[in-house]
Amino acid sequence: MKRNVFSYFLAFVMLVFAGCLPHTGKIRGSELTEIQLDMSKQDVIERLGKPVNASANEKFEVYRYFEDRGRYQLVYHEFIFVDGKLKLFGLADTPDFRAKLEVITSQR
Repeated sequence: MKRNVFSYFLAFVMLVFAGCLPHTGKIRGSELTEIQLDMSKQDVIERLGKPVNASANEKFEVYRYFEDRGRYQLVYHEFIFVDGKLKLFGLADTPDFRAKLEVITSQR
């Protein structure tokens, strides 16, 4: 019986500490004030850490980060790089962001 209680306690402690580990791609909204257009990819990574996801095509690269707003609300931010420089960043799912992305990608 004591052995089972100890095993459950140990599993609980491990889960608690696993939740405290830093998550790749997780940012706080206040960190976005440090980001400026025309920054290099390396500058963005130095300020925000590694993105949760990155992708590229022949026109641009996209870095994705998420912001945890509590109560299971995750908001995704996208950072668009053209020729290694930040050209656009913002909330990924807004129509305004998508319209600006269309303008940037159609210019190339």
